[in-house]
Parts: sequence; structure tokens; C-alpha cells
Amino acid sequence: AMRRKGFGVSVLTGAMALAGAAGAQPEPGYTVVPVADRLTIVKVFGDASMEVQAAFAILLISTVAALAVWATSLPKVGQADAKGLAGALGRLRIVRSGAMPLGFLAASYILFSGFLGISNVRPAPTITVMAPGWAEAALAVMLGLLATTVAVVCERHLEGRIRRAAA
Repeated sequence: AMRRKGFGVSVLTGAMALAGAAGAQPEPGYTVVPVADRLTIVKVFGDASMEVQAAFAILLISTVAALAVWATSLPKVGQADAKGLAGALGRLRIVRSGAMPLGFLAASYILFSGFLGISNVRPAPTITVMAPGWAEAALAVMLGLLATTVAVVCERHLEGRIRRAAA
């Protein structure tokens, strides 16, 4: 994750964009990174190791799969297909219970690799060099949270529909 030194996102630029200060200039001493060199989610994914990219892909696929399971299970509520609904709820529970640990495992792997790298480099790297690795770890946690949240919402909605249909 720390293979490229040219990446970096100015905290000041991000704060200005969030605050809507389009005409504001950075403080003296700060340099805004050219658009072509800015760190993006796509660049974070592309710069990740194959193991981390696999974890990202699993988490993204899990999110889409949870939505697909939920969408295909909604018609089964009206048909009283108990076996099909139980299977759908089981699949959603698998995503719900597995996505966060996978996201945190990937983030831990990324941070551990980064710390090993820091300990073996002199002089110590700057925050600009380290930021892409931290962004990669944050993306892993975010994707784990996303997959878990989607699965929980889908599961709860489906359970509510089943309860209403049974009443």
C-alpha cells in the first residue's frame, strides 16, 4: 500500500471542499496535489495487495449478494415459502456476521504490513507517504461496515415482512 510516494491528499483541501470554500487558497507552505496525482478510492483499490483486493472484492460481492437475496426473497413472503425464507435469512445472517470480521482482518493486515515497513525504513516516512496505507485500511473497515449494514437492514426488513404476513 505504500509503494507510491506521489499520492497524498491535503487535509486542508478536503476541509475546504466539505466547507464549500471554493475560492479559498491553501495556507502558505501547503501545496495542493495535482488532480492526476490525487488519491481516489479506485487508486486505493488498485494499489492494494492481491490479498487485500480479494477481501475488498468479497466484501463488495457480499453487499450485492445481500441485496439480491433480499430482493428475490420478498415474493416468497406472500407465497408462504418457509423453507426458502429460512434459507434467505440464513444467508443474510452469514453476511451480517462475517463481513465485519473480514473488514477488520484486512485492515489489521494492512496496518501490520505498514508498521513492518515503517520499522525497516530510515528515515521514518512522512504522513504523506503513509496516508495511502491508512486510506486502504479505512476502506477495508468501511466495506465491512457497508456489507454488514446492508445485510442487517435486509434481514430486519424481511423478518418484519414475514411477521406482518403471519399476522
